[in-house]
Amino acid sequence: MKTKMQFFGGLAGELTGSCYVLSVIDGKRSFKIMVDAGLIQCNFKESLSRNQEILKQFDPKDIDFILLTHAHIDHVGRLPLFTKNGFKGRVICTTGTERLIGVMLEDSAKIQMAEANYSNAKAAKDEKDSKNKRGNSRSSLSLGNYDRKKQGAQKKSSEKYLPLYTTSDAEMAQSLVKNAGYDYHEWIKLAHNIHVKFYPSGHVMGGAIAVVRLSSRPKPEYICFSGDLGRKDGIILPPPEVVQEPINHLILESTYGGRAHPGRDQETQKLLDLIKISQKKGKRILIPSFALERTQEIIYLLSYYMAQKEIDPIPIYLDSPLGSKITAIFSAGWDAGMFADQSRLGFNPFSPQENKYFHLITEALESDELIKKTGNYIVIAGSGMCDAGRIRGHLRANLGDKNTMVFLVGYMAEGSLGRRLKEHSVVKMNRQEIKVAAEIISFDSFSAHADGPFLVDYAKELSQNHPDSPNLNIFIVHGEKESAKALKADLEKLFPKNCHNIRIPGINEETIIQ
Repeated sequence: MKTKMQFFGGLAGELTGSCYVLSVIDGKRSFKIMVDAGLIQCNFKESLSRNQEILKQFDPKDIDFILLTHAHIDHVGRLPLFTKNGFKGRVICTTGTERLIGVMLEDSAKIQMAEANYSNAKAAKDEKDSKNKRGNSRSSLSLGNYDRKKQGAQKKSSEKYLPLYTTSDAEMAQSLVKNAGYDYHEWIKLAHNIHVKFYPSGHVMGGAIAVVRLSSRPKPEYICFSGDLGRKDGIILPPPEVVQEPINHLILESTYGGRAHPGRDQETQKLLDLIKISQKKGKRILIPSFALERTQEIIYLLSYYMAQKEIDPIPIYLDSPLGSKITAIFSAGWDAGMFADQSRLGFNPFSPQENKYFHLITEALESDELIKKTGNYIVIAGSGMCDAGRIRGHLRANLGDKNTMVFLVGYMAEGSLGRRLKEHSVVKMNRQEIKVAAEIISFDSFSAHADGPFLVDYAKELSQNHPDSPNLNIFIVHGEKESAKALKADLEKLFPKNCHNIRIPGINEETIIQ
């Protein structure tokens, strides 16, 4: 059996677009197994080229299986693109991921289509304005060479933009998910000598660490993909489980490499103290939040402390169409025992019928009315980095108001509006400069990613479970360059150089692993 691994995305310096491919030759048969099919998340026009670039590296028709670690778009968002371009294999994931993937991919497709429509309308308007300015210009026969080239470029710029994929492509992709998802801890047969098992990752509902077993001689080879690891002190999910197999190759995320999260209790107390201040001063609180997991964690936490009378009850509004759909899935799974410490609450926090503090905003008109609302209340809205979604309407209307507090509870990528709010007192939205009078508060412990010390501890525990196993090859992925380098340095301190090979792979790099 011969095995090659290729790294196509989600590497150091590129947190989004996770995508790795195992090519396995077993006798006369060969298989291609993709782990994650993440979307590179950037502005629409850049996204069109960057996300399709991967199609030059392989033909989706040649992929036999796609294993998904969880339902975040940076891990599943290119699945419809591959389906549109001929992928007809099997999609393997957990039951929790299967429940979420439909709404996530549908929302991604709608964004793609809306962005294409907007870009086409803008291009048409620009072209019309340009024609009006030119008026009765000379015919192309009388133009010089430079002017003809310029006119050709203007025509080219008015070509139509097409979305990466549509809702029908998303539906087709979802239909390829087999068995309505699989349970954790069971070996799933992909081929005669190839199996995969999922362990809970603690990152999001349905999140998984994927272990691929290649039954080669004289003994099996094990490849572990961490996906995104959760925290040891998660709010609604248990911590990641340590894989029990003797791992030969570990593909390990590094989002918070080299950094330690503040204590959960410390940050929770900070949250409660700030809410009490908002109540005394009658301020609104805006919380930009990722629709999957972070939103539900915030709803859970706020509802719990209101029920415990640690803070006075105030309305919690969820103003996010996608967040509402995902929260309904969490609500339906509340009685399934998948959440940590459920007994602390005597009600389902994700059900507006059971949770008296929680209110859903569904219609756009309701959102418009909420934007104008004064007084003390909490709004949770997408997107998490403030670059899209309904949170932008709330921010545009209220960033200039000193009676507003903005809680930044997630990672803010460089260049995002959230990062600019953290670092600047003036921001630009819709070509308008806004002087920020609102109070901007950052929280560092609400991330659903493991921090650097936990990543090191996880690799150590995984290694110590099987001290007699062969040397562990560690490939560090999914983090900014400095985070990946910091994690590599910390792991090198932990492991003797002659015991483990620790690498930071580059884009399109390939390596023989068996």
